[in-house]
Amino acid sequence: MNGKGVMTLDGKTLKEMQQVDIKKVNPDELVDISDIEIDTKQSAQKRVKSYVEQVHNPYLVRVGEFVVKIGYSDCEETLNDRMKQYISKIAEVTFDT
Repeated sequence: MNGKGVMTLDGKTLKEMQQVDIKKVNPDELVDISDIEIDTKQSAQKRVKSYVEQVHNPYLVRVGEFVVKIGYSDCEETLNDRMKQYISKIAEVTFDT
């Protein structure tokens, strides 16, 4: 964090966060993403900033009692786009057989 209490993330810090070993982390030290609130009326940039400020490590979170490691890709598709593709593919496999 900088002197104003605002978290600043540079490439080195993000790389260190990404490389945290999921097996060695104390789940009690992670933020439960169920407790995070994001104002969906804000811009995407402000929503991302709010999420990172609340979760502290965007690569490693807790969901209830489970530790979850998250990966990100730089692409144009949103999570909703990917979910639609996944559901469509599952429907093809399930109903075409």
